[in-house]
Amino acid sequence: MSGDTVLIAGASSAIGLEVLRLLATDGTATLLAHCNGNRAAVEELIRSGGFTHIHPLVADFTDATAVESLVTDLTTRFGTPNKIVYLPASRLRLERFAKFDLDEFDRDIRVQVRSAIVLLRRLAPAMAKLPRARIVFVLSSVTRGLPPRFMSMYTIAKHAQLGLMRALASEYAASGLTVNGVSPGMVDTPFVGAIPPLAKQSAAAAAPRGRIATPADLIGAIEFLLSDGSDYITGIEIPVSGGVTN
Repeated sequence: MSGDTVLIAGASSAIGLEVLRLLATDGTATLLAHCNGNRAAVEELIRSGGFTHIHPLVADFTDATAVESLVTDLTTRFGTPNKIVYLPASRLRLERFAKFDLDEFDRDIRVQVRSAIVLLRRLAPAMAKLPRARIVFVLSSVTRGLPPRFMSMYTIAKHAQLGLMRALASEYAASGLTVNGVSPGMVDTPFVGAIPPLAKQSAAAAAPRGRIATPADLIGAIEFLLSDGSDYITGIEIPVSGGVTN
């Protein structure tokens, strides 16, 4: 990815750190690592690997104004990124629909959908003028088939994000900008730390390989969608669920 400028939104998450580690090892791209909270993990990765080409950027993705400021800051300092990986999401929790928390839902929509719109409304038009620009959303297998029970808030937000991905892919299909997604099943990260252990055990038991995914399992699909090899692919989501969905 020589000469690329890659923005990883949600880089301080477990999956974001895995993406950062992969891209940083190559050493030829400028990596803009957005941190919503755990900046220390990104800074530790920079120190331990000597990755001086990783640049931490802090912004609260529940706040549209903070996202606007982030875009102004990064474009002023680094120009328009030609590749974006979008990861931000609120921590998953299980609840019955009858106890749906509208305030928490509004927060999740701000993080997963509204902030993505604010970010990409500024960046996508400029990216479309670049050769081989890429946007990759990390979606979820809940958008494929019947979703698990007690995840209505997360399921609705991910369907909205999927709709945004497809709308952008359609609008920019004639340009050099491709917009795609990766849809993992349950991934073993702190993101699912608030759900009961039995739910994770059930997900692992239902998987053909007898386990849920790790962040490393997603990296190959993300790397492909960022690569030149995906030139003629846009508007698709790749399921990374170990055969649970297709």
